[in-house]
Amino acid sequence: MRHRTTATTLLLTAALLVAAAPANAQSVPPPGTRAQDAQAQDANARTWRTDALPDGEGVLNQPVRVGGHTTWVLGGRTIGQGREQSSVRVAYTRDGADGSWRELALPDSVKGRTASSDGSGGTWVTSSGQGTTASVSRYRAGQWQTREAPLHEHAMGGGLTGFATAGDPNDVWAVGYYQPDDYLTFYGVIDHWDGRTWQSVPTPDLGTDYWTLSAVVANSPTDIWASGDVGNEDGWPRPLLLHYDGRSWTKAATPELDTRPGELTELLALGPNDIWAAGAEINSSRRDKPTVAHYDGHRWTYQETGIAAGRLYGLVRTQDGVAVVGAALASGVYQPTGARLTRHGWESLDLPQSTTNGGRRPSGIVNVAGRLTVTGTDYAGTDDTRVERPFSVTR
Repeated sequence: MRHRTTATTLLLTAALLVAAAPANAQSVPPPGTRAQDAQAQDANARTWRTDALPDGEGVLNQPVRVGGHTTWVLGGRTIGQGREQSSVRVAYTRDGADGSWRELALPDSVKGRTASSDGSGGTWVTSSGQGTTASVSRYRAGQWQTREAPLHEHAMGGGLTGFATAGDPNDVWAVGYYQPDDYLTFYGVIDHWDGRTWQSVPTPDLGTDYWTLSAVVANSPTDIWASGDVGNEDGWPRPLLLHYDGRSWTKAATPELDTRPGELTELLALGPNDIWAAGAEINSSRRDKPTVAHYDGHRWTYQETGIAAGRLYGLVRTQDGVAVVGAALASGVYQPTGARLTRHGWESLDLPQSTTNGGRRPSGIVNVAGRLTVTGTDYAGTDDTRVERPFSVTR
């Protein structure tokens, strides 16, 4: 695998970071153009309510429900221009599905841009960066606690991207990736929190120098799943699923997914024999297609959602099953996509389009008291004056 070309490596790196990557300058149409017939495409848009957000530009990452009815969403805001340009953190929170979003002040010691629930009303916050460790902060009962979690002793950078609590706030698993001193190589990371420190956990030998983990879920201390992607000899990644049985992590058999290039960035556990994963097929055609897979206790099977193109960035439980959201990039405009599984099969979520000329890219979805909220970013502007604005819609 070390003969991978630089171009392929860059594509794999882009796939890894897509959840935090905005539209690039070349994807935004010239000034004066807009998504065509936006209102006509929104025949059911009236079912979605646009939520007010504090004024200001910025991008929003995945939202997370951290308590019974409390939601957090973190992101970033670009300030300045040219060489003076820099990025600052933004964070919003609200109570209930109809509450107002309010800006959340984060301490200087909290470096994260993504949030995850700790399963007991608290929140884990982290991000990627340089070095051999990742800074992880925990908010609980009004207090912040920050610790360093190991990546690898030879890591030049990496990060943790998913957290899961195995029934106890002091039995927490985190997954992610690290990059050694070799830009052609990425390896997955699995860490465990015992209430005092983060400790590195041995990972399986996958026989490749490219694999990463994006998400993790736990049914119990002896039934934990992680997902991501693993390199293949043709240079394109394949979906990856790992399982922990209380003793060790092993690669799960996924014959229906092994022939599909791509990644699994989202995981959801509805029970020991009811696990869902979502992501995208990514291949040489450059036409991404959503991937959804289901585990019934015996095997993983591919699911056809009816979404024709794009990537999925959100997966959530609903009354009748699950819902997914994502976006497709067509002619330089992001078009939001989404579907939900009902008793009658998969149905479109009919997400409202944006009238900005760069379109709309959802970053995730949460379910609060039976109401779905989708957050993300609207794009506008030109190559030189790109504008990013956060959005939130609820129904």
